[in-house]
Amino acid sequence: MKILCAWCVKEGKPGLMGEGPPLDDPTETHGICPEHRLQVEVELTRTAEEAERFRKEAEELRKMVDP
Repeated sequence: MKILCAWCVKEGKPGLMGEGPPLDDPTETHGICPEHRLQVEVELTRTAEEAERFRKEAEELRKMVDP
């Protein structure tokens, strides 16, 4: 099977990451390349940091409204 990065393919790049068993199977399967995996991890980290900041701001607002 040919293994393609789904994100690369979406961007119009070839995206071929290699082949995996069964090697005689010509179909394609999808994964994520190291570059796009890093992008996803960075975005998740940023999102988690923003969520924590908003949680703290909401907590402070609740304290002001209901001391």
